[in-house]
Parts: sequence; structure tokens; C-alpha cells
Amino acid sequence: MAMDTTDVVVAAPGAGNSSSYLDWSPIFGGAVIAAAITTVMAAFGSAIGLSMVSADTSRSSGLTALAVAAGLWALWVTISACAAGGYLAGRMRRPSLDATVHERHVRDGAHGLVVWAAGALLVAMLTSSALTGAAKTAVTGATAAATGAGALITQQADPLASALDSVMRSSGTEPVSAAEREEASRILVRSLASGALDPTDRTYIANGLAARANVSKQDAEKRIDDAYAKLNQAKETAKQAAERARRIAVITAFLTAAALLAGAAVAWFAAVLGGKHRDEETDLSALFGSR
Repeated sequence: MAMDTTDVVVAAPGAGNSSSYLDWSPIFGGAVIAAAITTVMAAFGSAIGLSMVSADTSRSSGLTALAVAAGLWALWVTISACAAGGYLAGRMRRPSLDATVHERHVRDGAHGLVVWAAGALLVAMLTSSALTGAAKTAVTGATAAATGAGALITQQADPLASALDSVMRSSGTEPVSAAEREEASRILVRSLASGALDPTDRTYIANGLAARANVSKQDAEKRIDDAYAKLNQAKETAKQAAERARRIAVITAFLTAAALLAGAAVAWFAAVLGGKHRDEETDLSALFGSR
């Protein structure tokens, strides 16, 4: 008697979808984990940064110290988030039993890179959203600090007005007119822009001041020279502050780029490690105190 035979096809476990090597579920999960870690640690970083800033400049940390601290914190946050997200993606990805060990490592690492890219985009969207409480808190605190610093700055005397006050101080019976004060102001501003006080302008202001303020011509010229020196010093101080801010901006940009590149590398190797632990069925329960 003839017997019917049935062909039995055994599917390899973890074959998955052959149309794509990317397993999007673990990628999305890793990106969410990375974004969550970044958001939480960024909130802590904002609190630490605001504690280093004060409206009183004597109690505030220097700009260089703030830039270095922010760069190191950003590096630590990026590495931690990318390591966690990359490891999760590599560990949760469906295994490719038909691939060599090297090929599995490459695929796991590629998943880590995609987690890094997706997490960066997700963090960018979160930080730009008005619904993010941590971002709103950080921005509000920074705005308050900046407003306080701005209030202190506005309380400082205008260097040009202060210089004109010292120059136009009169002990005569007829005070210096507003028109003469404005003319002297224009001359000083033009001299600062050109980098030198024209002798003709200096003599002209000194003669008018000597006649109006009841002072000698030598005293009037000394007032003008002192005022110009103070204004020139204020100008150089402002230039130095602008140059310092430019250097800090350059350092911050380089540190940010370095942190992102380091995050990409960490995500790759963490995903490879997660894939290795997946294939070897590594038991990590000891890390959490369970058996």
C-alpha cells in the first residue's frame, strides 16, 4: 500500500523580512531610549549650568569654564545615550543565522548608527517643541539670568556720556550748550573710528571749552586727552570681549561636533556588543541583582 509523503519545511528562526536588513522596531526603541536619556540628563545639565551663572559677574564662572563644562557634559550625555540606545538595538535585533559573524557585526553596527541618527533627530524635535517641560525650564532660567545681567549692564554709565561729562564740566558763568556737547561727541566718535584724535579737532574743542568753562587751554586739552584715552580703552575692552566670545563659540562648535562623532562611534560598538550578547545569550541578570 502506497503511503502519502508530505514535505516538511523548517523555517530558520529569526529569518525576518528578507526585503530589508534593517529591523526598525529595535531601531525605534533604541532611538527613544537615547532621546529619553538625553532629555533627562540635559535637564540636570541645565540646572548645573544655571548654578554656575549669576547676574553678579563676580559670582559667576568665567565663559571659558562654562564652555568647557558644557562641552564635557554634552560629550558624557551623548556617549551615555548612544551607548544605551545602540546596545538595545543590537540586543533586540532579530538574529541573522545565515550570515557570518563579521556580517552580523556589521549589520548590528549599522543598526547602532541608525539609532544614533534617529535619536539625534528626535532630540532636535523635542528640544524645539514648546511642550518639553525641561527645555522650557532651562530657557526660562537662562532668560532670567540674562535679564538680570542685562539690568546690571544698563545701570552702568555710558562711556561716551561719562567722558563728555568730564570734558564739559564748567566752572564759568555760562554752561556748555547742548549743541557744543553733541559736536564734541561726534568728533570723539569719529576719532575712535579712525583710530586717532585729529590735532585740529583737539584744538577746536579745547579752544571752545576754555572759553566756555573758564579753564586754561592746557587744562582743556588734558581733559580731552584723558577722555579719549578712556574711550579708547573701553573700545579695546569691547573688542577683547567680542574676540573672547568668538573663540568660545568656535570651541563650543568643535566640542559639539566631536561629541556627535563620538556618539556615532559609541552607538556602533554598543550595537555590536549587544548583538554579540544576543548571539551568545549572555545573562545580564547579575547586574540587576536577580537570578
